[in-house]
Amino acid sequence: MRGKHVFKPVLAFFSFCVFFAGGWTGPAERAGADEVPLKFGLLPVADTILLIGAKEKGFFRERGLAVELVTFQSAPEKDAVAMSGELDGHFCEIISVIVQRASGKDFRAVAATSRTDPEKRVFGLVTSPGNAGLSLADLRGKDLLVARRTITDFLADVFWEDLGFPPDYMEKKDVRKIPVRMQLLLSDRAAATLIPEPMLSVAERAGGKVLADDRGLDMPLAVVALRGDLPDETVIAFREAIRDAVAWINENPGEGLGLMAKHNLIPPDLTDTYVLPAFDPAKLPDSLPDRALYERYLAYLAGIGVLAGEANTGGLRAPSWEDATWRAGE
Repeated sequence: MRGKHVFKPVLAFFSFCVFFAGGWTGPAERAGADEVPLKFGLLPVADTILLIGAKEKGFFRERGLAVELVTFQSAPEKDAVAMSGELDGHFCEIISVIVQRASGKDFRAVAATSRTDPEKRVFGLVTSPGNAGLSLADLRGKDLLVARRTITDFLADVFWEDLGFPPDYMEKKDVRKIPVRMQLLLSDRAAATLIPEPMLSVAERAGGKVLADDRGLDMPLAVVALRGDLPDETVIAFREAIRDAVAWINENPGEGLGLMAKHNLIPPDLTDTYVLPAFDPAKLPDSLPDRALYERYLAYLAGIGVLAGEANTGGLRAPSWEDATWRAGE
């Protein structure tokens, strides 16, 4: 019986992964005389529906933008292309913005596209099917698959701190690509991983157990980064197109879910049960990391040696909160 339980969602997941192996490129748009052309990088995660929706429903066009969307298989792959100068903006977390600015690339976080919600999980720690009987206490010293220098690595530290565990409670293994992390997890070659929806639900339906998630936190998660030299008018137009997409999805959740299925943001087996992540119009796109949360990210990056800090002087110089986050007219 267990084999039948696991097979169907696993098959759906790997069909989902194969689709993204080569990336998805949205149809190229020829910018009109009064339109600003932008090439923007995505990841195959649920809340990119705001950006896909803004394109497909014409909200970018209405705001005077001709946006080309390109989907990448992993955050490190996307970030490498962004650092090469081939993208005008990308979907990411504030860690990417901090590291890119510290490395001399002028990106700024201009909008939030997701945040934690007390009612709906976005990120969670899930065991492999073979370790589903374990508790958090049983995971001490076992492997935890994350992508280092990304939100999953940071959130693992946040989870341990909130639970009163030491930072080295589990042994982190750096596995960059989400499909590879899922393959290792579902084949019981790792005890647990930390991943976003909808992959979290895939792992759960395949027999894993979610032991911790972000519903108890209060922070933005994903952001939009745009080139720092873009004028405020372009940034405002991009933000307003996201705001339009938030309103559209809230008013048309069924159509939004259908668009997610069309672009394989959810595996086919989850179409009937998956709940859209929270898109709070009072907080999106405006809820960028505040100064206190930003400092927490800087401390994390200094702690792993990326940024210069008390324990190390060889890291990159940390950009200020004012430099890394956009505010109109500044």
